[in-house]
Amino acid sequence: MSINKMMPFQMIRFLILCALLASLTALAEDEKPDLDADDIAAVLQQELKLDEQQTQQVRAAMEEFGAQLEKLLEEQEGEDADPEKMIKGIKQAQDAHNSELQKILGKDKFKQYEAMKEQAIKGVLADLVEIQLMDVQHKTSLTNEQVTKLSGVLGDSKYSLVKIAWENAGKKLRPRHKVKLAKQLKGIQRDARAQIEKILTPEQLKAWDKHKEEQQQKKK
Repeated sequence: MSINKMMPFQMIRFLILCALLASLTALAEDEKPDLDADDIAAVLQQELKLDEQQTQQVRAAMEEFGAQLEKLLEEQEGEDADPEKMIKGIKQAQDAHNSELQKILGKDKFKQYEAMKEQAIKGVLADLVEIQLMDVQHKTSLTNEQVTKLSGVLGDSKYSLVKIAWENAGKKLRPRHKVKLAKQLKGIQRDARAQIEKILTPEQLKAWDKHKEEQQQKKK
């Protein structure tokens, strides 16, 4: 069974959006809603010290990849939507895009680009977590400092979970691989829990667990 058949469609859509985010918009540090390939190329030119030719090539690669993803997503809006086909198409486009960028940037600068991308995605996820924590802050008496710490921990945890899920999406997993994957996911959750316990007081932890349990009950 492929992992995308095991996941709800909303998770698949989220993974796809993360792939889009990872490759296109996450690198821009300003938060303009109309970011495009020009903005991202400009950031990379400055951060990676690209020459004009490299910058133009990066811009063209970003535009082409963005167009491919748009087309793939549009194809899934009809009644004949096929998530498995969409994931396969996006992964192929992403691999081709990364290969093209590596040719343009060279090995060392491509590694820098990948590191920038990872940090940017973690930052975006941490921001999303912080917004979610606003709803639970008063129930658990969290300080602003605790919210910031928790946002970083949970943002990193979500990144690790999303990364593993995306890497395995579309693959047919053998039982041994499923067990290994389950252990990896539990390990990520266990590490996050250990860090949460260091941030919260015993009383706050009880309130945190109660809130989480209530949220789980609502989903049933």
